[in-house]
Amino acid sequence: MAALTDADKVLRNDTGLAIVEKLEDIADALGGESIIDDTTSSSTKTWSSQLESTIVGGSTYNSSSIADKTNLLRDTALEAMRLHGTDTTRRMYFTEYSANAPQDIFYCVAVPSKSEGEYIKHLPELKALSFFHHGAYEEIPEARKRLLSYAEENNLTLTGVFRNIYLEGPPQHKDKSKFITQIIAIIE
Repeated sequence: MAALTDADKVLRNDTGLAIVEKLEDIADALGGESIIDDTTSSSTKTWSSQLESTIVGGSTYNSSSIADKTNLLRDTALEAMRLHGTDTTRRMYFTEYSANAPQDIFYCVAVPSKSEGEYIKHLPELKALSFFHHGAYEEIPEARKRLLSYAEENNLTLTGVFRNIYLEGPPQHKDKSKFITQIIAIIE
């Protein structure tokens, strides 16, 4: 395993979390309307924005346990990277699923735009509502409910499709409370 750079060390400690939160503020300023979600005891920044079009390599699997989901995402990402490489200019690892069938999950990784093959999919540009969840993956369903409540309270019509973008997780942290996941609801 390669030695950590100074930048890696900073991003893996509390200072790194402060940097991520500052980046969220910048994204908030650039990505759309700033909204404070008062559905939780601590305010959660939620905003609407455009998701960029991206090319992904991935597969759909039926899974319900966190351990299975984690392993499927890792295995799917490794296979896509082996076959196509990655597009590091995009959010790399994420899942997409329907509220009607949350166990049927599309596991994917961003790949170079010229990638072709059976498991390559073009995800179009979409309007979305999102926020950053800081905590364990087991808490994501509850966090998603807060996002749904916010959409309902603000008369936003959602498609029923969600994405979870995994920014920090088991590879970076043993403490689940330090995981960072962007939870996204697609807007009609």
